[in-house]
Amino acid sequence: MKIPSIGLGTWKLSGDECERIVRQALELGYRHIDTADAYENHHAVGKAIRSFPREQLFLTTKLWFNDLVPERVHQATARFLDELQVPYIDLLLIHWPSPDVNLIETLQDMVKLKQEGVIREIGISNFVRFHLKELAPHHFPILTNQIELHPYYQRRPLVKACEEAKIIVTAYRPAAQGAFEEDPVMQKIGKKYGKSPTQIALKWIHQQGMVVIPKAANPKHLKENLAILDFTLDAADMKAIDALDCGKRLCAPEGFPVYDD
Repeated sequence: MKIPSIGLGTWKLSGDECERIVRQALELGYRHIDTADAYENHHAVGKAIRSFPREQLFLTTKLWFNDLVPERVHQATARFLDELQVPYIDLLLIHWPSPDVNLIETLQDMVKLKQEGVIREIGISNFVRFHLKELAPHHFPILTNQIELHPYYQRRPLVKACEEAKIIVTAYRPAAQGAFEEDPVMQKIGKKYGKSPTQIALKWIHQQGMVVIPKAANPKHLKENLAILDFTLDAADMKAIDALDCGKRLCAPEGFPVYDD
């Protein structure tokens, strides 16, 4: 993979707390930090990574709705570099597909940024199958599609489409906001491996070759989220988790287009 398979999501982290958590994550061994213009925490992330070797860090951020028109893509990215205080961004995503914007033109401008060395990779987020079909003839070098994905919301048709297009799936909200801690199936599997139900959920995603970017706001959870590499779920446990799929979407912001997979 060109992207570290476990990262730190920073949604809802801001100010001193964000700076502290990102610093702690780096000290623990995280090398993938995920942020976005819409999170309004670029300055805090920038402070946290300032003294960290840039070449050892994979930094992701995202373009919001109002910066998807081609004439704003370069302008917004220059602002991101300034806010984050970095010479380049490893991965720039379209945060949410807007039906009012020609996304082909947006991606063409992002490709120019990649050619200029301002960004290393381009990606998308919250895109579904019909978006991928529209993009396919253009052969954009899309590294990943960042989507909500967890055992309660498995999105198999979309995952398959991404795999066929050679696009890595990155799962956000992979812990379903802590819901698995109360799930009897996940509790039983967790006891078997000496892991928490949330760690089991993360491992289920990671074991399928996807990237996970759980958010954490304390050192205990930061450590636990990294500690999923020392075991493997057996086939029976993977199947049991597969059966938990119930289409439970957690991210459907009011006023935003939500597409069927």
